[in-house]
Amino acid sequence: MIEKIKVLENLKKIDDEFTDYMDNYDITIENTEKLKIFSQDNFKQEKKAVLGLDIYKYSSYDTERQNLIPFVFDIIKDEATRLVKSVEKTFFPFEYKNNFISTGDGGFMIFETPLHALIFNLHFYSTLQLFNTGHFFPKLSQYIGELIIRSAITYDNIYYYDRNYYGKAIITNARILSKDKLNRFLVDKNFHDYFIRHFNGIETLSILTIDNVKKVLKLNENIISWFIYKDENTQKSHFSIDDRIRNIHVQKIEDLFEKEAQLIIYNIEIQILVEIIGFKDPNKKTVYIMSIGNTNAIR
Repeated sequence: MIEKIKVLENLKKIDDEFTDYMDNYDITIENTEKLKIFSQDNFKQEKKAVLGLDIYKYSSYDTERQNLIPFVFDIIKDEATRLVKSVEKTFFPFEYKNNFISTGDGGFMIFETPLHALIFNLHFYSTLQLFNTGHFFPKLSQYIGELIIRSAITYDNIYYYDRNYYGKAIITNARILSKDKLNRFLVDKNFHDYFIRHFNGIETLSILTIDNVKKVLKLNENIISWFIYKDENTQKSHFSIDDRIRNIHVQKIEDLFEKEAQLIIYNIEIQILVEIIGFKDPNKKTVYIMSIGNTNAIR
C-alpha cells in the first residue's frame, strides 16, 4: 500500500512539478519507460477476489427507509463478519477486518481467494435471511420490509492507493452488477476457472475434502469451518452434501463486450441448509433451506 504523498515524491524524481508556459516537452521512449516503471513500482497489483454487494432498487424506498438501509446493510455485514470469525476460523482469523469499499447502495469487499469470498457470501446471505424473516432486529425488519441484495464475485488484479482499493477486479465487478436485473449471484471467468483448476469445479464444493483445501491454500493446521465436519465413523473430514450444501447449479449465461472488454459471466445458485441456535435460549433452534442466487439465465 502507498500513500499519495509518497507517490508524488517519487514522481518528482522523474518529472517536473511545474514548467513554463512555452516549454514543450516531448514524450520520448525513455520517458515512457520511466513512467511505466514508475507505475509498476508505486502501484503494485495483487490478484484478489472481490465480492460486490448491491441493494436492489435502493432509490425506490421512501426517504426515511433510504436513511436506514445503509445502516441495515452495515449491521448485516458486521454480523456476517462476526459469524465467520466464529465458525470459519481457518479462513477468517480473529484479527480479520473487513476491507470494505462503500458505494452508498452496497459496496465491495476484498478477499484472498475466491473460496474466501464465496464462504463470506454464503454467511452474508444467511444473515440477510435472518433479517428478512424477522429473527434479527424484528421491528426494524418489519418496518423496512424485505431487503433484496444481489452479488457478484470477480478474481483479478487490484492495488491499494491512498487508503482505498482500485483495479480491474473492482471495475469488472461493478460492470457485472450493473448488467444484472434479475437479482442473481454472478461470477466472472477467473472465479469459475479458479474452482475448475483447484477443486474440479464449483459444483464439487459440497463434497470437497479437507486435504484438498489444505493443499490449495497451503495450510498445515486443522480446518475449522461451518462447511466441514468430522465424520466419527471414518475419521474423515469433508464437506457434507447432506448437512450443509444441498445443490449447486452453474450456468454460463453470456459473453458481453463492455467498453471493448469481453466479460464471460456465470450464474450460480447455491442451496444451503442453515441451523439457527436461539440467541437467548441455546436449546431453541430452527433449521431451514435457503438459496443464494437463482437459475434465471435470461439477460
